Amino acid sequence: MDLIIKQLSKHYDGTKIFADLQAELHSGGAIGLLGPNGAGKTTLLKILTTLQKPTHGAVYLNGTNIITHPKTMQAVLGYLPQQVPYFPNLTAQEYLTYLASMKGMTKRAAQKQIAQLLQRVHLDQVGQKRLQDFSGGMRQRVGIAAALLNEPAVVIADEPTTGLDPEERVTLRNLLAELARDHLVLLSTHIVSDVEAIASQILILHKGRFLYQGAPNALIQKAQGCVWAYPVTSELPAMSQYLTQDTSTLVQKPEGIQIREITQKPRQKEAQQVLPTLEEAYLGVLKGVVPL
Repeated sequence: MDLIIKQLSKHYDGTKIFADLQAELHSGGAIGLLGPNGAGKTTLLKILTTLQKPTHGAVYLNGTNIITHPKTMQAVLGYLPQQVPYFPNLTAQEYLTYLASMKGMTKRAAQKQIAQLLQRVHLDQVGQKRLQDFSGGMRQRVGIAAALLNEPAVVIADEPTTGLDPEERVTLRNLLAELARDHLVLLSTHIVSDVEAIASQILILHKGRFLYQGAPNALIQKAQGCVWAYPVTSELPAMSQYLTQDTSTLVQKPEGIQIREITQKPRQKEAQQVLPTLEEAYLGVLKGVVPL
């Protein structure tokens, strides 16, 4: 499954959200769409899911332009929005049955698939409970099951881990990684750890353009030489002056607390060059520190 974005632009009342975006997305591994809040990620997803039209450009799914032929995408799409819609008085089973009928599935096919999906998202023991009694993570998993009804080939998720606790975030990430084996899975987030372990390709959207497209490991390699660390000691000047910029972070190590700085030239001569994390490489790209 191939999704090709060509010269895609979107304007609202004269304000440019993004312009001339180009990318090639392929199945066979999760794809992470990264960017700060307000970068235009949700707008881009709404175009890819045919909920909105772009100002200019085209999107091709296996060679067919979904802007002019939206049913091509709609027929194979499973979409998980940032806020999963639900009816609190319905059980998970009832909710999924309702959505299956909306998708035109037969009752028999729907019953069989819903049972399989509830098991796949680890909710088969609570399918008869009302959604109002579910945690946020459980509702998100119901949303994943809903997105997978009728066996879509493309799965698009918008900020799926927002508001989840750490255990629920890991569960949902693992589920998306499993889906990416045989689906085209696009995950949009501003949380780098959500894609760090599962993405084979990442795109960084910032200020209306893609700053980077490629493998996470390749981005980390580009950031080598741009991250420095030094310990927090009593001789170090006021820590606050090192943490006023969002290119500096505190890290807890067995030997004590470190300050890690994303920069070409560290401010402390005692600083030692360290291997960057994906999050540090991402921040370095946003701040123009990492050369591309």
